[in-house]
Amino acid sequence: MKKILIGIFTLIALFLSACGDSDSDDGTPTSTSASEQQSTSDNSSSESEETAVEEDEPEETTAEEESEETVVEEEPEVAGPVAADESLPPVRIGLLNQENDPVGSFPEIRLGLEGAVGYINAELGGIDGHPIELVTCLQNSIPKAQECAQDLATSDLVSVINGVNIWTFAFDFYGTMGETPVIGGLPLFASDYNQPNARYFNGGSVQVYSAAARWVAEDLGAKKVVVLVNQNPAATAALESGLAPIFDQYGIEYESIDVPIPLTDAIPPVSQAEASDADLVMLLAAGNECVPVIRAANQLGIPVEEMFYSATCDTEDIYAEVGELMVGSYIHKGGYSEREVWAPQEVLDEFDRTDGLLEKYSPEAPDASFTGLGWATMLDIYDLYSEIGYENLSADTIIATMDDGQTRGRVGSFGWSCVYADIGLQSLCQGSALFVEIGDSSGISLAPAVIGPEGFVNGLDLLR
Repeated sequence: MKKILIGIFTLIALFLSACGDSDSDDGTPTSTSASEQQSTSDNSSSESEETAVEEDEPEETTAEEESEETVVEEEPEVAGPVAADESLPPVRIGLLNQENDPVGSFPEIRLGLEGAVGYINAELGGIDGHPIELVTCLQNSIPKAQECAQDLATSDLVSVINGVNIWTFAFDFYGTMGETPVIGGLPLFASDYNQPNARYFNGGSVQVYSAAARWVAEDLGAKKVVVLVNQNPAATAALESGLAPIFDQYGIEYESIDVPIPLTDAIPPVSQAEASDADLVMLLAAGNECVPVIRAANQLGIPVEEMFYSATCDTEDIYAEVGELMVGSYIHKGGYSEREVWAPQEVLDEFDRTDGLLEKYSPEAPDASFTGLGWATMLDIYDLYSEIGYENLSADTIIATMDDGQTRGRVGSFGWSCVYADIGLQSLCQGSALFVEIGDSSGISLAPAVIGPEGFVNGLDLLR
């Protein structure tokens, strides 16, 4: 049974929509009827009149019964699932995603998005009755990424989701999209952070790794750190824009060690890390590098408590293969990928409410952070576009609504608000992150020292 909390946006907090919307309005409603109350008022009155002379049925008892019956009202029925009207024009949303690429392949986010689209169309009624249609283009190279961007830009779409894409750094992705806004996905590069036609429900790599650097310094007390970083542009951008500035602020000595792509032998770079006598070794790489690096660190005797992994290692298949070697290490969590026993009750309730939805609507999707990112991104889009209304959907109204300063988000999410234009990050709408210790081989984590918003680290605020 997939246990990912699919009603949240990437990570963990307890924000409610600032405009006061109730989560029950657009969640997974359960069809229930109030218990029918069988009124016996008429019969009781008749019997009372016929037997008024009987001593065991005093007149006041009948009056009391009648009084009670007059205030009994049936509870309103809770609406059941409502399907979108397939006869109405669809809300066409594009997706650009990188798959089948040895440098990095990320089908999980697509599977999460597809599952959420199925759920929204089958149970939430679409956007004002209009079904959502996901128009997907997959890429695995610079030419293919550019071709996909051009195709999506001319496909009459309301917006485009920038999935997990490394090769968009090589051309003017946002210029290619033109008047089609980029809403949601994962911003990996500096060029993603400050675009007038793009807004993301998260802060991307710069947010995660600036927060990670602060957490490593203050919570772990590290003085010297080695960063294993593979040579893809997204990883190097995270190092240069996120980790390095905060490490410099804290006076932490750090060294970066290249991890080759493809990684055929992890022993050389991990041996170099082991020889550095660092307090902590951080892996900043795609998921392909996780297993060989984890095995090499174990083989070379690096203590588990001296290893830190990115959320790309937070997947079901990686835990199944090397989870026992990760217990005691630290990781960035991209959401409640497991039912954490220490989670706030509101989050546990949300697990119960959404249990089985991912299996139902995307049975092939793995338990992974990017799966949750895809599902939650589409639910955030659904909430936003429903608030705006089908008839009012346009690039201008979408961007203006996201920029209005309100905090929106579902139970269990950090909440998002696009309020970082003053530091040149107008496209990023969420800065918080959570880091935990891995508690068992399935990926269940130990409770952080502080549970809830006070325990999060806001990486974007650190850059102010």
